[in-house]
Amino acid sequence: MGDLNADGFDDVFIASGMNFPFRYGVNSVLLNNRGKAFLDSEFILGVEPRRDRRTAKPWFTLDCLAADRGNRYCEQFGVLGKSVVWAALGSRSSAIFDLDGDGDLDIVTNEFNDGPMVLVSNLTERTSVRYLVVKLVGTTSNRDGLGATVTVRAAGRSYMKVHDGQSGYLSHSLIPLYFGLADAKSVEEIAVTWPSGKRQVVPGPITINTTVVVTER
Repeated sequence: MGDLNADGFDDVFIASGMNFPFRYGVNSVLLNNRGKAFLDSEFILGVEPRRDRRTAKPWFTLDCLAADRGNRYCEQFGVLGKSVVWAALGSRSSAIFDLDGDGDLDIVTNEFNDGPMVLVSNLTERTSVRYLVVKLVGTTSNRDGLGATVTVRAAGRSYMKVHDGQSGYLSHSLIPLYFGLADAKSVEEIAVTWPSGKRQVVPGPITINTTVVVTER
């Protein structure tokens, strides 16, 4: 999960999973329509289809007359000689973070039977993006502030995230925390409830499109 369009509502990227030997499955991008519904957007955003419309690739070669004699694929399909076995491509997991430091969130996947996919957003090139990055430094609590709750108030709205150290299968995203701010021009305050139980407020106005380091005190 991450605010891919920086509108203040978290969106969802769903990796397709391990597809061999069955079929190709698409990666899903669900854009949060202001808390009302999630909209399928992977084809609109260019996440699907993959580059060159690839859905499978050679995985390994069987020599059914020699080393692989008796292999169930050789017997099942009556292969005589060498045979190339193809496998469907699939994204096993993904991480969402600002890879290129331009203020919008990008996606990197871990691929089954292939190299990672790097999906770089061009949102900041197309429109004005407003966001805030909050980096926590624990003292009494753990160093990364894992377990803290962070609330950002901007333009009369509150945005809350739990810095829980979890984001998805085989992956971790968004350290530090990223808050999309929609049309806000400044931030009124940042409130942190630390794992130690301490509550800390950083008063505004706080400049948008910056990284704020909050050290527990």
